[in-house]
Amino acid sequence: MVTGISEPSEFRNLLNNHTYLIADFFATWCPPCKAIAPLYEQLSKANSTPSKVTFVKINIDEVPELAAQFQISAIPTFLIFKDGVQIEEIRSANAPALKKNVEKIAVEVKGGGAQEKKLEFEEDF
Repeated sequence: MVTGISEPSEFRNLLNNHTYLIADFFATWCPPCKAIAPLYEQLSKANSTPSKVTFVKINIDEVPELAAQFQISAIPTFLIFKDGVQIEEIRSANAPALKKNVEKIAVEVKGGGAQEKKLEFEEDF
């Protein structure tokens, strides 16, 4: 499940209460953002885990403070945080990189010994 962020305090709260947070910085007028949105939603549904992994969407036009704080200069940009620290940045609608990073997190969260979960998607990006 993807959580829409409307205030910086919401983001901080989720960041502090989850091991991993995957953030999608986007804008409603951005075609690449719209193109990758279904994949992000699918990854969220398959991999969200209470208190461990959460997915958020941050509209840069509605929450410009967060876009400025993280120096977002291109959209979409995906930031991945572990224990409150940014560990990865994926710029543009790079579906393979996004899937690879989320799958790596899923394996770690499930104990590291689990088989990597391969996800099938209707579209190739």
